[in-house]
Amino acid sequence: MGKKSLNTMQNNNISTVPTNELVEGIAQSNTKAEPQQPQNKESKNPFLPIILESQKKLREAKAQTVIFSPPIVSHLEKQVIYPNTINVIQGQAGVHKSRVAELICSTLLKRADCPNVLAGFEAFTGKEFTVCIVDTERNLNEQLPYALQSIQTKAGFRIEEHPDGFDYISLMNVPRNERFEALREYLDHVRTKFQNHIFIVLDVLTDCCQDFNRTDSSMALIDHLNMAINQFDVTFLCIIHENPGHAKARGHLGTELTNKASSVMQVGYEMDAAGKDTNLIRVKFLKCRNTKRHEPFYLKYCDTFKGLVLADEGEVSRLSEQRKAKAMPTEVADKIEQYLLDEPMQSKELVELLMKDFEASQRTIEERVKEIISADTGFHNSAGKPCRLVKDQEGRKVFYFLKPND
Repeated sequence: MGKKSLNTMQNNNISTVPTNELVEGIAQSNTKAEPQQPQNKESKNPFLPIILESQKKLREAKAQTVIFSPPIVSHLEKQVIYPNTINVIQGQAGVHKSRVAELICSTLLKRADCPNVLAGFEAFTGKEFTVCIVDTERNLNEQLPYALQSIQTKAGFRIEEHPDGFDYISLMNVPRNERFEALREYLDHVRTKFQNHIFIVLDVLTDCCQDFNRTDSSMALIDHLNMAINQFDVTFLCIIHENPGHAKARGHLGTELTNKASSVMQVGYEMDAAGKDTNLIRVKFLKCRNTKRHEPFYLKYCDTFKGLVLADEGEVSRLSEQRKAKAMPTEVADKIEQYLLDEPMQSKELVELLMKDFEASQRTIEERVKEIISADTGFHNSAGKPCRLVKDQEGRKVFYFLKPND
């Protein structure tokens, strides 16, 4: 399927990836028996045998050299998605979240002889994949069929073909309060139908549970996904909307999803120096559990390609310079997030860094910081948790730090 060699990945210094050794030690394969259940529910310790069996597998794995799993998908040679993980694409409505997911699907399905360049996405392993789309939003007559055609053609297939490694369903006709059970049935079905690694896209995740603001509904869905990646050879890509006007994935489900996810990407239109949306789409990494957080990259819609392509570097650079010259609050906020990602910083040091970055006066920078705090601008720390900028004082020293939202 035209994948890069493992030598390339080893040169990229992958060192913190969960191993397939451990996962396979617990599950072995997709066709393995269903998740273990307590053998005797009347026993005082019904789950202890399961826990001790997992402990045994961990003990065996710990005593051996750990061989880290290669990533499934990279972007411009930066590792993005690893096997047996939960991953997230979030953003406001209408910012092409699904099209970013479609590019990733095409990357995994791409034929070896297909010349298409998929906006810098590449598959990095020799594994064969099955891509499964679970859709909840698009109609069955035009919108979803067109999206599926787009995935196939970008991967080098004709629309009338039916690739063996491509499966798709819609939950539109299933009542919302029944969708969680319907999803469970489908996941059980694909695990018995396909023997290779299964990449499952849930678009959108909030439609797969009865109430994304309820703890019980949200945790039931998240727990099921978490169980699946630990017991079976599957990876999830979850699409979720952000709360209107805020850079936070929707509801209690969004909060828990961010906690459990290995990678979180935020998709949104980039603004110009006047604060208006441009045609540039920024993909920002809010969380990268297995690597340091990657720099954002930029896409734009191409009428010829009928999809997203990498934006021209010159266009991105010109826009960045215009925004930088005006020291826009959004641009200043991005820099603040970089500086305060993991620890507080004294006010004087932060202001001096920002003055240098934007070639602006102290007064201008301090005014921008006040605007950012007053506007309750959304930030994310290195764990991907939504935060807000807070100013605090200890004695005579004034500090800024990112405080996680309650």
